[in-house]
Amino acid sequence: MAKSSNQKLKILYLMKILQEKTDEENTMTVNDMITELEQYGISAERKSIYDDIEALRHFGIDIAMRKSKTTDYFIASRVFELPELKLLVDCKCQ
Repeated sequence: MAKSSNQKLKILYLMKILQEKTDEENTMTVNDMITELEQYGISAERKSIYDDIEALRHFGIDIAMRKSKTTDYFIASRVFELPELKLLVDCKCQ
């Protein structure tokens, strides 16, 4: 596969996609991730996505996997969960 100019950014875009579009209720398959990466002009193969997910896990991103008819991935925990963010927004800190 010929490498595009954005190929080095692939893992960063993958992290961005997972953080913005997944949670326990909204998961993505590897094929979904490949499709999303194509929106950024990045081509990817299934094996490279598995390697990238493992690298992101090693980096400290909590990526969980759920198997059913398909294997779905999502960000399991974040720095701030939604209730914590709402509390911070509502806080009248000075």
